[in-house]
Amino acid sequence: MFEFIKYLIIGFIQGIAEVLPISSSGHLEVLGHMLGLSDHDLALEVFLHLASLIAVIAFLYKRLIKLVHDTWCYLFKKQKEYLEAAKYFLYIIIATIPVVLFTIVMKLIGYQTSPIYLIGISFIINALMLGLLSKIKGHKKQSEMTFKDATIIGLFQCIGIFPGISRSGSCLNGASYRKIDKEDAANFAFMLFVPAAIGAFVLEFKDISLIFTLDQKTIACYLGAFVVATITTYLAFKFLLQIIKKGKLAYFSIYCIIIGIITIIYSVVNGWI
Repeated sequence: MFEFIKYLIIGFIQGIAEVLPISSSGHLEVLGHMLGLSDHDLALEVFLHLASLIAVIAFLYKRLIKLVHDTWCYLFKKQKEYLEAAKYFLYIIIATIPVVLFTIVMKLIGYQTSPIYLIGISFIINALMLGLLSKIKGHKKQSEMTFKDATIIGLFQCIGIFPGISRSGSCLNGASYRKIDKEDAANFAFMLFVPAAIGAFVLEFKDISLIFTLDQKTIACYLGAFVVATITTYLAFKFLLQIIKKGKLAYFSIYCIIIGIITIIYSVVNGWI
């Protein structure tokens, strides 16, 4: 029973941390060590990334359908009134390219993850970034975005591949640096979740066959984590949007500082630093 609860906790953490600017990879790495999970539990990663992808599409499907429809109408039906949608679609692609290239380079040089103490330091860096983000007032609307804005947001997003640094927080920081309105910045960061979630799932898809080597008990645990991760990812989207509207991102900054300090202390106690 404890084993099943353990996986439900993992699914819950994956769900909320995947969306909220607190780093899902950092939380899962630390939690994996604390709960004694295998460092190479690749089949579970496939399940969790698929859960996040389903939740992302469920939350954004109306916007995605409209964006694809409008872009199609502009490109293939030459309906000029859909120019803004086509540009926005292109900005999503532009903002995704840097992190794709950066991830490929990091894979080629053999990067897998960071030591636990370094993840703790990264949590604190993430907190400082979020603290800075809460101070910046944006005014630029979605219709005023440029290629340069999309490129810079994409470059900021690269930082988020390191455990402890939030991908969504990095996107929001990049958007704030470009003085983009916070709600429009959140919407753009949400749209960037789609290629990010697809990419994460595709990277691990080669390990999907490992599921067939698992016993029934473990599969039940995975399914439990999958369901919880899907639900909490969806709910976390709604929660984050409300937090951004209220300008309360500093709360996440405080949380990340606390988690960062706890992680560093945990590393010291276990002799990992």
